[in-house]
Amino acid sequence: MIIELISFGFKYNSQPSVNYLIDVRFLNNPYYVDKLKPLTGLDNDVIEYFNNDADTKNFVEKLIIWTEYIIDRNVKSNKDKIIIAIGCTGGQHRSPYITEQLAKCLRNNPLISKLTIYHTQLSKYNVSQTKE
Repeated sequence: MIIELISFGFKYNSQPSVNYLIDVRFLNNPYYVDKLKPLTGLDNDVIEYFNNDADTKNFVEKLIIWTEYIIDRNVKSNKDKIIIAIGCTGGQHRSPYITEQLAKCLRNNPLISKLTIYHTQLSKYNVSQTKE
């Protein structure tokens, strides 16, 4: 199974063509915290902000369970690729963080042969990881 994870910002009308779209605009937004505003969801201070937020932690746990179920069902349906997009308002904090947290857990899934992460608003952070 090939998995592509994409983070994006809704305000850019850049919704990618995907199998599943997750809207995380309901999560607390570090954009409104002055010291976090210029950072991204990949920076340590923002990661700590989310790691200390009970709602975000709860959501990530549920998203991981749902995603693993979706992968399993797609494998059983003989699908070989899934594209999951995670969007927030600007694609800067919430969606990159959630995308990275999901990827971290999926790396150990034996059903996945290739995992690609793409941050549309953070192009310098795009990563492709192949499991051999």
